[in-house]
Order: sequence, then structure tokens, then C-alpha cells
Amino acid sequence: MDFAEELAAFRQRTNDPGCRAIIILGTRQPVTAALLVGTLSIERVAFLLTDETGTMPTQVAALLGVDPSGWLCPSGDHSTTLRVYEGVKAILAAWSDLDRAQIAVDVTGGLKPMAVGLEKAAHLLGLKTLYIESAYGPLPDRPLPDRTFGPVPGSQRLVIPPNPYAEFGDLDAAEATRLFNTHDYTGAKRIFADLAKRVPERRDYGAQAELADAYAAWDVFDLPTARDRMHALLARDCPTNLVTHQPTFAAQATALTALVRIAGRAAGRGAEALATLANIDDVLPLLGSLYANACRRAAQGRYDMAALLCYRCLELLSQHRLARRGVLSERPDFTQVSAQITDFERRYERVVRAQGRGRFYGLPDRAFGLFVGYMLLAALDDELVRGYPIAQIEQRAEVRNKSILAHGYRLITKDEYAQFAGVLEDILDRFFAVSGKDRQAWAQTFTFVGLTE
Repeated sequence: MDFAEELAAFRQRTNDPGCRAIIILGTRQPVTAALLVGTLSIERVAFLLTDETGTMPTQVAALLGVDPSGWLCPSGDHSTTLRVYEGVKAILAAWSDLDRAQIAVDVTGGLKPMAVGLEKAAHLLGLKTLYIESAYGPLPDRPLPDRTFGPVPGSQRLVIPPNPYAEFGDLDAAEATRLFNTHDYTGAKRIFADLAKRVPERRDYGAQAELADAYAAWDVFDLPTARDRMHALLARDCPTNLVTHQPTFAAQATALTALVRIAGRAAGRGAEALATLANIDDVLPLLGSLYANACRRAAQGRYDMAALLCYRCLELLSQHRLARRGVLSERPDFTQVSAQITDFERRYERVVRAQGRGRFYGLPDRAFGLFVGYMLLAALDDELVRGYPIAQIEQRAEVRNKSILAHGYRLITKDEYAQFAGVLEDILDRFFAVSGKDRQAWAQTFTFVGLTE
């Protein structure tokens, strides 16, 4: 059988896997390489040759009647596994504009170290592996008794070995799940995205990559990106392992949409910021993001960062209650309060002195911090702090002030953080009680879900 007949038979029984480029090992079997190059719809060809197989590209081109000058042949002898790795690296650098999923490798022939090296590289880099399988028998062009055995012409067929990730991807998925559940969403996203690419039939990998991406962005307060990723997740067909969380994802997508809008207004000045802080429906999403983030940092043992977030929660709560009275902490104006409580400044002085302050400087006339806000609320007899020993807020907040991430030079211990967080829990309980809102439902919306294997 001449090569034209072999090629016609091979084309008839071959389904093109849809690759744009192929890497072929240097062998003494130019026919199998020519069958691949002449059948597949490929645009680029590369050979990893040895000192003994340097003429193979010319032989393949002669069989196909094509010009081999455009084929890539990295220099050197690629007869060892290490040299195969180096050759693959050079080829991928030259083909950097191609998606690796569009590149195939042919491991049909070659020395065993070459085939092993190329297969390992393909597995690691996400390249498609191809193999030409042939029936073996006595070659008909050799007379008996010297007839030797080899591939029977016309019997060749293309084999694509099973994707090992389809069988072993669960091992990587378990690691991604572990990272996700320890709040390393960026690491989890990287693994799930890679699995989704390697095992496209597993829809759960792509969905989990989308979720991890959304949470990674939300974790660093990149709210627009988190919103877009969460909406993209909801647009997917939800896989079975995430379907029970679908209502939470919908609530989180709604919260993120609101957060993008609210954060811009809250960062404004004057009346716009005051109106935003006074609106409890605007404050609750901001508070939820801060509080849930603090809980995640504490779970990781990052108590200094968790304390900073708890501090901001306490500050936001006081800012909200003061904004309801027309007071903006960054630009205080007590006109409205003084009109309602004519002796307000005297009340405030009594609160200040009760906290052990030596001198009284009057009502704040510039931006003020956390504890001044709570002293003002006490002077207003606000329900949030009515009957509450606000001195605890200042005492417990001191541990945050001495943190290396604030004004100090050391790390916060777990016990110190627990005491500070306990004050926040007390104030949150009081806040939800006086506002008539459901704390459990609020917390559920802003708590990131966990994954099961």
C-alpha cells in the first residue's frame, strides 16, 4: 500500500480533535507523523529531533509534498527527558499566542525517555496527547524468510488517551476546597479554574472557580468585581453541589449590587454622606461586609487585621446613630441636636468628665474618632448605649491602638482579640434590638458559604 492510500484510509477513520499545532518526537517513523500532519487541521508543526533523526521533517514533507521550512525544530539532541522539557519550553515560547489547549503532542514513537518526558510535560502544561495505534504483523514488502514485523500499512488509527484529570482531578479539587474553606479564595480559584479547563465536562469546577473569584474580590473590598462575578455565577446552570446555596448567592448578589451603589455615596461629603449613614438599609450592607471579613480574619488567626475591622464596625455603628441626629463625624455640626436639647453641651461635658478626662474642650469642631462618637451618643441618651458602660469600648479598643497595624509595635493575642470582639458583639446585639432588624438573616447574607468535597 502506498502512502496516498494509507493517508486516505487514516483520514476516513479519524475524527479531528481540533488542535491548531502539534509537537512531534523525532523517530524513524516518518509515516505516522505524516499521517497526523496530513490529516489534522493544524497550522503549526514542531519536531523534537535527535542526532539520528534530523532528517525526519524532510522525510515527512516529502511524503506530503509540502515545504517544511515553516516547521519549528529547536536545535540540539532531544534524546533525554531533560532535553525534551527544554525543547517544549522553547516551542511554547515561540507559540505564546496559542492557547495551550490548542496544542497537541504526538507520543507514538521515539526513545522511552523522550516519550515519557513529552507525556509528563503535556500533563503538566495542559497539552492534548495523541497516539497512533497500529496493528503489527509481518511486513508484506519483505520476502520470506527475512520478513520482519512492524506496523501494518493502512491499520493506523488515532488514539487520544483518557484525560487523567477526569479520574484524578478530585485530588486537586480537594486541595482547592481546603483552600476555599480556610478563606484562601485566590488559591482556590486558581486550582478550580485549571480543573475547569482540563475537565470541561465537570460543570462544578467552573462554578466553584467563579464563586472563589467573587469571594476573593469581596474579601479585599473590590466590590464591583465581586458583584460581576457573583452575577456571572448566578447566570450559570447551578451544579448539584452548590444548588442548596443558591438563595444565599442571590442574596449576596443583591447585597453586592447595593454595596457598589452605597459605597460611592458614603464616601461623599456633606449631605449625601450624612443621608447614607443615617439610612439603616444602606448601613447594614457596609456593616455586614466589615463584620464578616473580621470573622474570616479571626478564623485565620490574623487577629490584628480582625481587630481593625471590628474597630471600623464599632465606628460605623456610632456614625449611623449620630447621622440619625444630623451629626456627621467627619464634619460635625450640632445645630440640629442643640435645637432639640438646649443643654446638650453640658450633658456632653458630664459624660466626658465621667470618663476621667481632665479638661473639657467643648463639643468637637473637627473630625472625631471612635470613642468621642460613643460619648456623644451617651450625651444624647441614645438607645444604643443607654445603660451600657461605654468605658469598656475605650478600654478594649486600646489593644487595637497598640497593634503594629495601628499605632503600636506588637501583635494582638487571641485572648486580647476575644475581649475586644466581645464588646462589638454586645453593641451589635443592642443595635439589632433597637433597630428591629433580624441579626441572623443579616449575618447569613454576608457570611461566605463553605464547600463540601
